[in-house]
Amino acid sequence: MSDINQTAAPEVAALLAEREHLRALLGMIPVGVFIVDARGQLVEANPAAEAILGGPLPRVGLEGYGVYEGYWPGSSRRLEPHEWALARTLRDGQPVVNEELELVGFDGVRRTVLHSTTALRDARGTLVGAVAVKVDLTTRRQAEHAEAFLTEATRLLVESLDWEGTLQAVARLATRQLADLCLIDVVGDDGALHRLAATAREPSRQALLSELMRFPPRVDDASLLAKVFTEGRSLLLPELPREVLATFARSPEHLRLMEELQPSACMAVPLSVGGRRVGLLNFILTTPGRHYTPREVGYAEELARRVAFVVEHARLYHEAQGALRARDTSLALLEAFLAASPVGMGFVDRELRYVLVNPVLATLNGKPREEHVGRHVREVLPELEAARHVEALLRGVMESGEPTLNLEATLPAHPGQAPLHVRTSFFPVKVEGETLGTGVVVLDTTEQTRVEEALRFLADATTRLSTSLDMRVTLESTARLVAERMADFCLVDVRAEGNQHLERVAAVARRPGTQPRLEEQLLAAPPSRSDSPVWQVLESGRAMLVSEVSEELMEENASVDDAHREALEQLRPRSVMMVPLIARERSLGVLTLVSQDPARRYTERDLAFVEDLAWRAALAVDNARLFQQAEQAVSARDEFVAIATHELRTPLSALSLQLMSLQRAVDSGRAPTEERLRHSLETARRQTERLEQLVSHLLDVSRISTGHLELELEEVDLALVVRRLVVRFEEKLAEAGCTPVVLADTPLVAKVDRLRVEQVLMNLLSNAMKYASGQPVELSVAREQDMAVLEVRDRGPGISPEAQARVFERYQRASGKHSRESLGLGLYVARQIARAHGGELSVESAPGQGALFRLRLPLG
Repeated sequence: MSDINQTAAPEVAALLAEREHLRALLGMIPVGVFIVDARGQLVEANPAAEAILGGPLPRVGLEGYGVYEGYWPGSSRRLEPHEWALARTLRDGQPVVNEELELVGFDGVRRTVLHSTTALRDARGTLVGAVAVKVDLTTRRQAEHAEAFLTEATRLLVESLDWEGTLQAVARLATRQLADLCLIDVVGDDGALHRLAATAREPSRQALLSELMRFPPRVDDASLLAKVFTEGRSLLLPELPREVLATFARSPEHLRLMEELQPSACMAVPLSVGGRRVGLLNFILTTPGRHYTPREVGYAEELARRVAFVVEHARLYHEAQGALRARDTSLALLEAFLAASPVGMGFVDRELRYVLVNPVLATLNGKPREEHVGRHVREVLPELEAARHVEALLRGVMESGEPTLNLEATLPAHPGQAPLHVRTSFFPVKVEGETLGTGVVVLDTTEQTRVEEALRFLADATTRLSTSLDMRVTLESTARLVAERMADFCLVDVRAEGNQHLERVAAVARRPGTQPRLEEQLLAAPPSRSDSPVWQVLESGRAMLVSEVSEELMEENASVDDAHREALEQLRPRSVMMVPLIARERSLGVLTLVSQDPARRYTERDLAFVEDLAWRAALAVDNARLFQQAEQAVSARDEFVAIATHELRTPLSALSLQLMSLQRAVDSGRAPTEERLRHSLETARRQTERLEQLVSHLLDVSRISTGHLELELEEVDLALVVRRLVVRFEEKLAEAGCTPVVLADTPLVAKVDRLRVEQVLMNLLSNAMKYASGQPVELSVAREQDMAVLEVRDRGPGISPEAQARVFERYQRASGKHSRESLGLGLYVARQIARAHGGELSVESAPGQGALFRLRLPLG
């Protein structure tokens, strides 16, 4: 609108009317419109334009455009007057389309605008001005930046378990998107806040900011940050004058550091999990013209929720409970939040049609997301029997405005899957008091339910296994428990006496019809061969899982003979687990679980569960064995005490009788004859030797038990020791009717304890005279490589295989007429002496063929 002819009144009136029409039209346009003349001077601008620039616009020409403050996006360089789009259009007549700028308005607010200009020409084509259109993109860009920021922050939070490093990375990310300075404080073990991160956008400020690491907020004072932490409510401070900074300062130095940073605005949000505070996030602006709004507080609160989850997860090492709560944010942010959520979440409008569904909820419902949006609940869940009940719940929540929380339900199984256990919550979604629909949060508790059931089963199993101290009863209870819960039949094999073969102690089927066939065909334990799977599990101590039993596997590993193969074909195992029963690092047996159901395939999860049960069962079995051994030990102790009492009393009684007889003779004045005196002294000597031998054995047992059996090693000719021993025993051998046969002519020198070796040989020779009286006794000395071998052979009744396993144990005595003639310690002490030398004492015998005791000693 240039020069107007003031003399033409009608034309002026028309022009004025046209201008008013233009102003009315511009006032209705929601975007900023600027009209300038050819000199760049403002002719007209609508209210939206003034709002974008923060106040009335000055009427300046091109040379006065310096009053406007603008920046290219991502740049800190201010635009020169000739760089403005209107100046360029007026200069060259070319339009500028959709150019993005950052403006700092006259109100000090920084805004992002989309700028377009075009030239105005008269009928002759002469440039008479230009029009500029500015669209305020500030809110949209903030939302986009916030969405990108939260998405990137979420990625950082879930990528690493190094939560301290992750939070420092989040702080650095915040200074690129949300703040110029970012401070993160977390609660330590002492309950106080500790500064974990302090990051600045500009590197020049980082050194100064790092000094603030020494001044985290206190939770026990009256500062604003303390209230944010204790009350759990966010704080927004659009301005930060010195008096406000003073309330934050913990010392004059702290206040000086904060003033040097020149903060202009801040927002602080608590880190909370449930009702528990775990830290504090502080975002600070130092850039002129930038301000925080409640919308950005919402973004910060969303970030704080995610950060708090990571902090709590890292500290407590367990999966966070509860569903993430939706915030009243933009649709794009909500979509990003839902996509990152680990629980099923969605939104249903008032017509009960899905508007938003995250991938987790779509998976739980068994349909892709695109088959949810816009469809009614009944269309999405037609197979759900409780669909009508769900509809009633959704309508009830919208009508009452109150949430319905933590409803337990079981979803039908999808093809190829097991039923799912879920916990569902419904809550009304409101905007400015109006209910728009219902939010749905579904937590898959299948794993939790499975774990809870498993724990209940293990607790019940532990109780049932501890009710008996009988090993067989315990193992039968274990097999019955397993068959009831997770197997069609269960077998239990344990090591038999001697550990050379297995004994099947339990075979239990879940179905009564299978039990007779199982007992008839599979009561025999598997053979003790290296290719037997059961023996492989027993010897290795490692469980075996066969998810699917093939025909080849049955033929190769499970068949012993035709009858066994036929039995397996009738029982038809489909999946098998074999788990060792281990207690105190010793394999006691094997627990075998068999599934006959083609749809039931055992997994690693099942194997881990059965291993836990097997450990408990093995512990119960071991306890039962220990109890039986304790009973046997008590019985042996009682018997030993009785025997020891008898053995000690016998020589003492004989000795006492001889002394009393001599005493009576002396008291009566009748001196005993020389023959009688010699007889009495000989009897006393024998009984004293017997007492000495008994006490020596008891002392040796004590030394062995306490680890104090000491050897005095010297070089000894073992052949000479044997020959001299036979000479010493000539009289006793003659009394026993035993003819000695000595094969020890060649000297054989070894470094041994002479007295201890003689003790072993005396014990063996005494036993030979005792149990093979009237028969020859053979003693030999020989060398085998670096070992000396001394043998004592008799022609007595021999020792049974069962007795041979016990003959070297404490308090084990022979049966028959000699059962009460010793403490049962001689061979035990003899073997311990041999082992103390690094050798061994063993026996070879068969009933009726005598016994050969072999003493092996190292020469060195």
